[in-house]
Amino acid sequence: MKTSLISIALLVSMSVLAVTGCSTNTQEQNTGIGAVTGAVAGGLVGSAFGSGTGQVVAIAAGAIAGAFVGGYIGHNMDHSDHVAMSNAMNKPTNKTTKWTNAKTGAHYSLTPISKTMAYKGNSMCREYRSTVVMSDKKQTVVGVACQQQDGSWKTV
Repeated sequence: MKTSLISIALLVSMSVLAVTGCSTNTQEQNTGIGAVTGAVAGGLVGSAFGSGTGQVVAIAAGAIAGAFVGGYIGHNMDHSDHVAMSNAMNKPTNKTTKWTNAKTGAHYSLTPISKTMAYKGNSMCREYRSTVVMSDKKQTVVGVACQQQDGSWKTV
């Protein structure tokens, strides 16, 4: 049970990278999205520990820690990262694009892992794998993004 909750929390927190990375959100929006997603993920992880009052404390601590980490990652993604991720989604299947944000020092990579496909009513979608290494912490997410009218890619 604890392993399942931790896996779900990691999946949720890694999804924030996709949401903030493949969209045109502002830095403030990215911080908020990251903090909320991190808090939910941290609370889920915390709920797997203890019982009674100890579990409530673990949930609260997990939510606070998750909000901090998620907000930090979301805050540090800037416009150049969004552009790089959108450009990477236009590359051939299995072609990895890597870049480093000069301002934050975060290292990113994105690999489209499928050809263009229809997904949930969108005709220009692709599966991808994205990894970020920030402050010696590595997170990887696999998801689906669809191309928008303006050419940018948005996670669905």
